Amino acid sequence: MYAAQLIAQGEKASQGLFLWSQFVADTEFLYEHTALVTDVEAWKQQWFELEVINALALAEWEEQGKPQDWSACWRKEYQQEAAELAQKLLGLVKGFSNSLTPTT
Repeated sequence: MYAAQLIAQGEKASQGLFLWSQFVADTEFLYEHTALVTDVEAWKQQWFELEVINALALAEWEEQGKPQDWSACWRKEYQQEAAELAQKLLGLVKGFSNSLTPTT
């Protein structure tokens, strides 16, 4: 996966449960690509946080009977935190510039 593809996927990942799950799966072992990742240990730590959200959301979706449209629950319970975590993970990609987050 190239940096541009990863960044594009990461910026959309928090839009829904299945986009999120795919992003989490696709990024699990990217720390092995030292041309992409600036800090391997930080990547592993940050990725674990993504996986926690993924596991919690999937478990809740399954407990609710795997509804076709689970977007309201995702938005209410997980979307904001997922977006923040994805941005933090993308911050560990070489060449990523986060223009979406204001600086203080």
